[in-house]
Amino acid sequence: HRKRERAATITGRKEQAEGNVSGINRRKLIKSAGKSVLCLSLAGLNARAESRGGRRIVILTVDGLDPKYLEKSDLPNLRRLMHEGVFGKVSSVIPSVTNVNNASIVTASFPESHGITGNYWYDRQSGREYYMESSDFLLEPTLFEIARRLGYRTALLTAKEKILRLLNKGTDVAVSAQNPPPEWVDRIGKAESIYSAEINYWLMRALQWLLKNQAAELIYVATTDYMMHSYAPEEDPSQKHLHTVDELLGRVLNDCPGLELYLTADHGMNAKTEAIDLGKILAAAKIKAQVIPIIKDKYVRHHSNMGGASYIYLDRSEQVEEALSVLGELRGLDGVFRKDQAVRKFHLHPERIGDIFVLGECHVAFGLLNAEREEIKIRSHGSRFEATVPLLAFGSNNNSVNYHYNLDVVRHLQL
Repeated sequence: HRKRERAATITGRKEQAEGNVSGINRRKLIKSAGKSVLCLSLAGLNARAESRGGRRIVILTVDGLDPKYLEKSDLPNLRRLMHEGVFGKVSSVIPSVTNVNNASIVTASFPESHGITGNYWYDRQSGREYYMESSDFLLEPTLFEIARRLGYRTALLTAKEKILRLLNKGTDVAVSAQNPPPEWVDRIGKAESIYSAEINYWLMRALQWLLKNQAAELIYVATTDYMMHSYAPEEDPSQKHLHTVDELLGRVLNDCPGLELYLTADHGMNAKTEAIDLGKILAAAKIKAQVIPIIKDKYVRHHSNMGGASYIYLDRSEQVEEALSVLGELRGLDGVFRKDQAVRKFHLHPERIGDIFVLGECHVAFGLLNAEREEIKIRSHGSRFEATVPLLAFGSNNNSVNYHYNLDVVRHLQL
């Protein structure tokens, strides 16, 4: 960690996690001839900082922005950026949940390196459970830490307080719309409910204010996906929400015509109609286990702690094959992986996942139920079916970059 930080380097990885990957093929997009990563020695920091030429960079992660929302919504500003910039569909990191992917983007690395493997973690050694929303869990330096060494003034604007606590290392400015400081309430307006569209509007107005009034040069913005959890792409509230975000983004661009903008998402979103309680099913087969809903966080109204992926910690490790056999017979599962398989296939940290990793089919969510299976009606994520996300690079010199993952917006960011 210290060696990487001294070298002020974010390294790229050749490995690609399995998922719904579609490298961006813009009309004349060519494959990058080599790694285009943030890689500078400390000896050249001052000279590089002096040569930035007033560069302003915004990385906008729109929580839950499944590509279907872009297809269905009236977004004139984004459509112009998509036409003039580099745009396409890429893969998020698996499991496709918020904390994993925001950590991956901000560190330009996979969970095997940064250590965030879910929104929620069961520490088998201590027997304790944690919300993974503290920077203490993060094992890699953030973009902000490295950019600061390069002379950039950095800022983090996020809807959710948990993302602020997870990613704020190295920031000069860090504000959550969920709990803004009094001076930001004076500037932007009263704090809005985390369970509302208005909190994202507050966030976009905060971005506009920051760019106009402070010398922030690199800003990371992370919205909340409450509206995507609540409404399908074709529903009126969803359309109004995204049209308003687009309008506010247009104001930002009008204020900063030379802005360099990168937009992506942490995950997509799908309707879930069937829930499965894996713990009850294993218990019926006389296999005791702790089943962790990876999506679990404090925003219960978003998803009722039900998502498309789970880690299973067996009380007796010698029952792995038996448990795999039971799970392999279940309908509704997209994949069942032993720990070593999951680590290799999805680049997960081996000390922060269970003995078994389970992914659900598109319509399936895992959770704690009154029965082994129940009909449900929610919108959620976590599986491979929510791993396809958009990526936009506008106003940059990265037209020759072949993007594959949402984290590539930082992995190929040349500061």
